[in-house]
Amino acid sequence: MRGVPLFLLLLALSACSLFGPSGPHYVVFFQERSAQLDAPARGVIARVARCANAEPASPVEIRGYTDSFGSPQADVLLSRERVRSVADALVADGVAASRLVRTGHGQAGTNPGVASRRVEITVGGHSCA
Repeated sequence: MRGVPLFLLLLALSACSLFGPSGPHYVVFFQERSAQLDAPARGVIARVARCANAEPASPVEIRGYTDSFGSPQADVLLSRERVRSVADALVADGVAASRLVRTGHGQAGTNPGVASRRVEITVGGHSCA
């Protein structure tokens, strides 16, 4: 993506949602060494909350990852902080905390790029888009 400003790439990536076998799958990306939600991330989370609230019996899985720049131990903690940031925003948007299944995995591999600095969210069921 030569010539594309980084913020436009992040905006496009932050709006990512896919449909997998277990239901809608959303991805929120983070800046390096940060667990802070930006505006595009909040937009994705608002979409997830609408979907989750339309399926109140479905679990909401939140899985956090980091790039490979930090130590493995620090990155597990950072991935958990990212998961907590997303979970707190979902709860603020009306999703019951008891439905959230949270996992911080730490490093996603050897890729130091933005694709590794993410939280994946899956809403069970198949009916919301």
